[in-house]
Amino acid sequence: MRKFGVLLGILLIMAVGIFAVTTVTIKIEGVGSPADTTRITNFGDAVKIANNILAACDSPYRIKIETTWFQGGWDEYRKEYILAFKAGKEPDIRAEGHEDIPWMADAGYILPLDKYVKKYNDIAYYDVYPSLWDAVKFNGKIYAIPQDTEARPLYFRKDVLRKLGWSEEKIANFPKEIEAGNVTLDDLIAIAKEAVNKGLVEYGFLHRPSNGGFFTMMYYDFGGKLFDEAGNLIVEEKPLLNTLQFFKKMVDEGVLPSSMTNISWRSIHKAFVEGRSLFWFGGTWHWAEWQRVAYHSKLGALPESYEWENIGFALNPPPEKGGKPITMSHPFTYVVSSHTKYPELVNLLLAVVSSPKFLVNHALASGHLVTRASAAIYPSYVKNKFVASVTPMLKYTTVLPNNLAFKKIMDPLYGAVQAVELGKLSPEKAVKWFEEEVKSAIPNIKIVK
Repeated sequence: MRKFGVLLGILLIMAVGIFAVTTVTIKIEGVGSPADTTRITNFGDAVKIANNILAACDSPYRIKIETTWFQGGWDEYRKEYILAFKAGKEPDIRAEGHEDIPWMADAGYILPLDKYVKKYNDIAYYDVYPSLWDAVKFNGKIYAIPQDTEARPLYFRKDVLRKLGWSEEKIANFPKEIEAGNVTLDDLIAIAKEAVNKGLVEYGFLHRPSNGGFFTMMYYDFGGKLFDEAGNLIVEEKPLLNTLQFFKKMVDEGVLPSSMTNISWRSIHKAFVEGRSLFWFGGTWHWAEWQRVAYHSKLGALPESYEWENIGFALNPPPEKGGKPITMSHPFTYVVSSHTKYPELVNLLLAVVSSPKFLVNHALASGHLVTRASAAIYPSYVKNKFVASVTPMLKYTTVLPNNLAFKKIMDPLYGAVQAVELGKLSPEKAVKWFEEEVKSAIPNIKIVK
């Protein structure tokens, strides 16, 4: 009878332990191209692992996740978060471009994560590429976990170059010639003009229609800087003028539509995958997007074999012979709401989803690049032909600055490009307009003549 009583006591203790477990809900929101949804879907498997860890540690908590995939523009995504935060309805974890960290941190919307990075360093963060930590810092503190990075290639149509009489050898060497500084932006315009004049394509070039880092990359390409030696924010007038003159020249030469910034994303992708544009200033993720979204009127989503046969990619050429080519990386990150009730559980989940398995799964699904050295040697990542081809581009990469005032430069830059392409302002007048806008928004900025 005594043994039965002991056994009953043990069972009661176990039952209390079982029913004492508390399940908490962690909300997660993401954004990106149609190929980027693994930013969020990876959490479905990661939460299972996190819960196994919690069970093994006899934690009284388990995690349940609720995920949202935002569909809309970047400005709408930012506004949505601000409104949700003020209403106390924001997600615990949110996927964010690294350039949003300064304003989110400055406003107190997100948590500094230094202590959690230190806590999970030995299992999740010890081999994150150092430059990515720099990209997620504000005022010396880490405010986000790097989730992916990428390069922004110049895509070109191999089939169109064949029709121009290029040999397979010349096509194969085209990216190498660009990397060596033997091909300039003006050379691209000449090639594009030939293709348009011969009726081989409708457009010589297409670029993104909305605001984004591409326009800053082109300013960098023309030698522009955004900081002086003392770290003060600046804009250099001559590189800016040269940048705007490049966009105007493309329109004047008939190789870029003047209405470029008014064309829908879908129309742009459709034109390029169907071979109606020779060049496309895109991103590595587009390679994956074209395989997943039915842009082509006949093929639908492209087989990767079609891409390799008809589409090539290279660094963005320099303006002058012998110059250094360029690309840009836009690290994506996970930030944590400063309102979260469960920072320990949230950061456990982030450590799990930052494992090589999940980073590689996202990279191969979306056309992005991994953030950790251990993920870069993952077998499936190493064997992927596209990833292996674009990873060396990171030697030439740049990033958007993590500066609270940068968006006040980025918006007028896009406005100046748009005005020049539409013929509303000359490059010279657009520079003056840009300077007035920036000086009004950032009184202490220095304009370098």
